[in-house]
Amino acid sequence: MADIDVYTVQAFTGRLTRSGSKHVFTYNQGANEALSLTMPMRIESYNYGDLHPVFQMNLPEGHLRETIERYTAKQYGSDDLSMLAILGQNHIGRLGYTLSGQPMPEHSDAALDLQSLLESDDAQLFDHLLSRFALRSAVAGVQPKVLVDAAESKDAFDRMTFPSHSYIVKSWGNEFPELACNEYICLTLCQKAGLNVAPFYISDNGRLLITRRFDLTPDGTPLGFEDFCVLQGRTTREKYDASVESCVRTIKQFVSPELQGRALADFFKLLLVNVLVRNGDAHLKNIGVLYDHLEGHQSGVIPAVNRSLAPVFDVVSTTPYIPNDTMALTLGGSKRWPKWKMLQKFARMQCGLSTKDINRIVEEVEQAAQATLPLVTELSDKHAGFRDIGDKLSELLMQTLNSA
Repeated sequence: MADIDVYTVQAFTGRLTRSGSKHVFTYNQGANEALSLTMPMRIESYNYGDLHPVFQMNLPEGHLRETIERYTAKQYGSDDLSMLAILGQNHIGRLGYTLSGQPMPEHSDAALDLQSLLESDDAQLFDHLLSRFALRSAVAGVQPKVLVDAAESKDAFDRMTFPSHSYIVKSWGNEFPELACNEYICLTLCQKAGLNVAPFYISDNGRLLITRRFDLTPDGTPLGFEDFCVLQGRTTREKYDASVESCVRTIKQFVSPELQGRALADFFKLLLVNVLVRNGDAHLKNIGVLYDHLEGHQSGVIPAVNRSLAPVFDVVSTTPYIPNDTMALTLGGSKRWPKWKMLQKFARMQCGLSTKDINRIVEEVEQAAQATLPLVTELSDKHAGFRDIGDKLSELLMQTLNSA
């Protein structure tokens, strides 16, 4: 594979190469912005046995990667550097890639109509989207998904009447049926509990979950986003090899000091939601930090503007599919679902929350669970295939956290 040029919001930042079994990144001498919170600007190269975590972050997985390789492997190869170059600028976050010496291309796909996507009764719609947009969808996760641009409405003359936004469109396979309804309910619970969730929708036929990307400003400028695998220096395959306590340390290290109190409270609230709905897939790649930009520094310390906990995403209940599923990360050295005393201890000792704050957060989550129950019934009535999973979700939502 040829060398890869790495860009941050259209500015050439450095070069990524493979040397034997190692991957090497070297900053461009004229670069004025660091590419990661974990990789300050310096003259010395960054050497890594695997691909550096920040470059691994958005590599497609599962069905999406197989689709891309089916289109491109014969001509370009199927290694990770080839994948980065093929996907170009279409990555979550600020980074883009080209073959060395080539300019960063612009994609020119016209925006789709969001309402048409939501109202379509075409059972093959996701497959059509995948065939059209796979090569511009650098987004991680095993669940089938693509990135698309869509506007929220058209007028009588078929003209877009609202600015388009970029969305992640997810479907599901036979292994995890009706996952769109499952995630829609879990995100609704998060939203009702007061957590920050980007706008999300479910299609009328229940086959697609569509979420607006939170890593873009309203005018489309990319924001910085790095998941906790990157921030902990771990590879994608190590996303389960950490603890909930390590996530607190990551928040304290990378979230802006003035935002840490809210971030720790929200992280505890998200933990409660994950325990309540039995989300066994709340791993390091499903939480991250969002920031405006990084300043170029040779000091080893990177100033970043507004480093906040990213909006909540990828929350699902896994035990309807895997009855004996466990937590994704350890808490107190165990992946067993924690008892209430363990959660209280974590909130006080790790997150610095008072008893009053803990009780308020618990009440908010439990009230949100009760308010979400009618939605489970509604989707179960509308989509017969979801009924069994919905019944299991209802049982979980009716529990209280001190008995969950």
